[in-house]
Amino acid sequence: MTHIRRWGAVYILLLLFVGSWLGQFFTQLAEFTSTQQQHGQPFIWGEYLHQFFASTFENWQSEWLQLIFQAILLLGAKHWLFKVDAEDLERIEAKIDDIKDRLGLPTPPP
Repeated sequence: MTHIRRWGAVYILLLLFVGSWLGQFFTQLAEFTSTQQQHGQPFIWGEYLHQFFASTFENWQSEWLQLIFQAILLLGAKHWLFKVDAEDLERIEAKIDDIKDRLGLPTPPP
């Protein structure tokens, strides 16, 4: 039971991934077969698989590029937003050190 709790989300994501990929496979297969029949051409698995994997990898490529772009923007925003926080923390630490000096408390070395 612990294994399912720990890895359940991964299994659900894998199931959704495989389900959506199979859905794409059969939908694209029906469309490819229909197009081949309209043009009076025989169905050839090699042509279909080439088209299927080309569209799959094209989709994955765009998703990965989008993910990388979002990660870069997030890191940039984090750096820009938290830079101000770091300056504030340094100012607060300097004030605390000043108060410790006035009270005669020992300050730890940097």
